[in-house]
Amino acid sequence: PPPAPSACINKSARRGGITTVSILLTLTSANMICSSITASSASLRQGLISMSRGLTLQKIGGDRTVGVRGLASSSTFDTVGVVGLGLMGHGICQMAAASGAHSSIIAYEAEQRFLDKGKERIEGSMNKLLAKGKITQEEADSTLGRINFTTDITALKDVDFVVEAVIENIDLKKDLYGNLGSMCKPETIFASNTSSLSITEMAHMSGRPENFVGVHFFNPVQLMKLVEVIKTDLT
Repeated sequence: PPPAPSACINKSARRGGITTVSILLTLTSANMICSSITASSASLRQGLISMSRGLTLQKIGGDRTVGVRGLASSSTFDTVGVVGLGLMGHGICQMAAASGAHSSIIAYEAEQRFLDKGKERIEGSMNKLLAKGKITQEEADSTLGRINFTTDITALKDVDFVVEAVIENIDLKKDLYGNLGSMCKPETIFASNTSSLSITEMAHMSGRPENFVGVHFFNPVQLMKLVEVIKTDLT
């Protein structure tokens, strides 16, 4: 039989070789094994879930960490803003609302057509989950009820946490963070979902580098319970 997932990860961590990919592959492989074996699959799957929830913010070298998102996670962020409702942003928005950890989610797009498209994506995702029996109609209604869709950027001024998921254009992000930095309350934390641009550079653009992190979600956000957290020297 294959080694236990936790043993794989712990062994890799002791050697200093733990990576986002190694954790992801270990969890994915173990979950596939759980789905294919006999009566012991239920207990093994439960063990995997318990183990994954204990992996929150594992160090993976340098300033990069990786966490496994659990549905029961708590947060001190009462209100969350999501900027950009594209491929990644709509999923981040949906899961933030579905978690029940936040009283409201401000979903922002600069143009109405993009806002409408993002809303359609969220509703489409929710309908798929409903059809598969993964959620109830009440849960779907509750999730959508927590999301406030807007093209008014000033709606973000009082949120506790902002996740930026706009296209990978540094000039666009510079303008965005300049606006958010001057508008949002001083304690608001900014987080970028970028997978290719410098977190440190964007942190300086915001005017509050000490309150800036990277939060790299994996696609599709609704299914991948993994998020990479990146800090800078000033975070």
